[in-house]
Amino acid sequence: MTAISPRRRWLAYGLIALALGLTANSVLGPLLVGAIRYRFSETLINQGIGLDAVALLGAVPVAVAAALLTLRGHLAGPVLALIPATFAAYMAPQYVVGPDYLGIAGNNEQFFLFHLGLFVLALGTIVLAWTETDRTRLRQATAGSDRRRSWVMFGVAAFILLGRWLPFLVELTQGDPTSPDYVENPTSFLLIGLLDLGLVVPAALTAGIGLRFHASWSRTAAYGVIGWFALVPAAVAAMAIAMVVNGDPAADTGTAAVLAVAAVVFTAGAAALYRPLFGPGPGDDRDDSKLVARADSGAVVG
Repeated sequence: MTAISPRRRWLAYGLIALALGLTANSVLGPLLVGAIRYRFSETLINQGIGLDAVALLGAVPVAVAAALLTLRGHLAGPVLALIPATFAAYMAPQYVVGPDYLGIAGNNEQFFLFHLGLFVLALGTIVLAWTETDRTRLRQATAGSDRRRSWVMFGVAAFILLGRWLPFLVELTQGDPTSPDYVENPTSFLLIGLLDLGLVVPAALTAGIGLRFHASWSRTAAYGVIGWFALVPAAVAAMAIAMVVNGDPAADTGTAAVLAVAAVVFTAGAAALYRPLFGPGPGDDRDDSKLVARADSGAVVG
């Protein structure tokens, strides 16, 4: 345990505020109270229910745990903070930009300042978590572990680019996109594409390249990318499950099952990468490279 700097206290307080903000958003949204009426179609409302459930049951507890660990001076606190912070920063713009303001009734614009604050808070938490991660206390990396983690980063980028977006990009360039998600709400769909292809993929590629050159910052970046993957696939699976449960016409039970399995695998891989943070420090006499390799192999499976 180390002395707590003012910036670490601010990080902990920011995490608590983020947890409270995510809780309020989930409670006020369609999951529970319904005070925030998003200008979304029925399908997107059902997806929002799944998203809010993951925020409430996943991101909020992780944010609280990260805050407590940060206040205790634990190494894992700032690193763990990247999980809820990247999740919130990715989701908040979708609440603001995604709705169909001209075509669907609702009142979510009245909560613009709230969602803006949630977005800014998430970005600030990411910055503080990055700067307060003590790389000198992380397990000593090896050339092999950096190489394995770089392949994880390249795999994440390839999965998003080739598996998720390439077919749609081909349709889009041909001028006649027929993806059901695009037809349902082009603005929301393209916003997600902008976030995936403009932020997540470049972040994963940059981290992967940095790992190839054994840059210390790239190891923190890898935690951020994998931390994002810890919750976002679960949110996508929860969206599909909520559609099935609520009898949405666009629901597909088979797709929901596949996404649920993928979410478990991705989250387990992220947990494997994060687990060594809770073990003995760099001075321990066990074989660190084997521990890191096991974590990396778990992430590769994801």
